[in-house]
Amino acid sequence: MAESGTKVRRADVAFNETEIKLAVNMIDKLTTPIEVLYFLLDHRRLNSFVLILVSAEDIDTYTILQKEKRETDLLFSLGEEYNLYALLCQETKVDGGYMFAKRVVDRLGEEKGSSIFCTVLEVRATTYDIKNIIFRALETYMKAKQEGRDSEIVIKSTN
Repeated sequence: MAESGTKVRRADVAFNETEIKLAVNMIDKLTTPIEVLYFLLDHRRLNSFVLILVSAEDIDTYTILQKEKRETDLLFSLGEEYNLYALLCQETKVDGGYMFAKRVVDRLGEEKGSSIFCTVLEVRATTYDIKNIIFRALETYMKAKQEGRDSEIVIKSTN
């Protein structure tokens, strides 16, 4: 047993305090927009979308993402303290999400950004609970950071 005040991170603990606070922030900011996209999926007005998480140090990531995104893409700052941004890209499949993410990662690198992390989660159906989508995206992002997958694009699909 650890002594009082000793910091212990067990391998089976899914998220630490910062990650849980980030998850709460993501739920607050992304639940309603994903509900709208789920409505569009259910009514066949949308075939798929991707949830992209991006972070980079030493650069104005938000401004670059704002310039690179399409008019139909939704951009969210998940908190300055986390330096993490989410994009919901409508009518985008995994390959289109990858191409967009590659363009963004390349641009962030060209602008001398460091510690660039980017994940893409494709959603083609409303089978999963919205919180599950958010948790899967966050889990993929946190794993990419833990594995040091800097400047790589990590892709997951819900199907």
